Amino acid sequence: MTGTGRQVLKDDGGRQVSAGSAASRAWPAPSGFLLDLSTDADSDAASLRRLAEAAAMALTDFAGVQIDCAAMLAPAQRAPLRAANNGRAAGLGYLEQELDGGPLAHAVAADGPVVVEAAGTAARWDAYRRRFLEAGYGEVLAVPLRLEPGSTAALAFFAPPDVRFGADVVSRASWFAGVASQSLKLALEVRSVRSAGDNLKRLLESRTSIDVACGVIMGRNRCTYTEAFSLLANASSQRNKQVREVAEGILKTMPSGPPGTRFQV
Repeated sequence: MTGTGRQVLKDDGGRQVSAGSAASRAWPAPSGFLLDLSTDADSDAASLRRLAEAAAMALTDFAGVQIDCAAMLAPAQRAPLRAANNGRAAGLGYLEQELDGGPLAHAVAADGPVVVEAAGTAARWDAYRRRFLEAGYGEVLAVPLRLEPGSTAALAFFAPPDVRFGADVVSRASWFAGVASQSLKLALEVRSVRSAGDNLKRLLESRTSIDVACGVIMGRNRCTYTEAFSLLANASSQRNKQVREVAEGILKTMPSGPPGTRFQV
């Protein structure tokens, strides 16, 4: 795989694609289409795995050889998630956690593509290079994804032995990362909205049970809503249960059973 068009500048710790004098291949704008990372994916981890599989297929089709991919997502104030298109690539994705760094983290920090070569001499990649060679790969390319502030993500592509990532492939991977950034942001936003809706529904269901139980207590004890809620709260504390659980216990004793919640989210 040799690059054409753009030249790749090396520092033995990675490469960055610079605009050369020759015209590089014109890719469609990243906003031209979106990858579907949310349909039938019930978690961020599932979306990330789908992204890794799509990225591996895209670069494999472009390069003409099998390219594997590992993906990393570090949402704001949450533990990083990792996924890959197969077990070999997954092991190298988690290796960064073991080594406290690697091409994925470096691509995010550099905000640009990074290539780790089989014959490189930079000492910082020694441990990682040894492991990806043992896994049967010949070179690694990492590209960052651009998400909302506070969240980071990146893709790492793994080439077979004796195959190198030329400038055209690095350019293609960077283009794909632009598409992936938009797709992953959308998937995360969709899941956030769904989660907020589920939380609201649970909150309303809980509130309905408490209000109805307070009404039952008010009728039995001829007291105010505040006094009824206080009785529920005291029972909750004594039984080491949530107020909602105590309320639902009261409603279950009603002849007609607990009332249904009449709303939709």
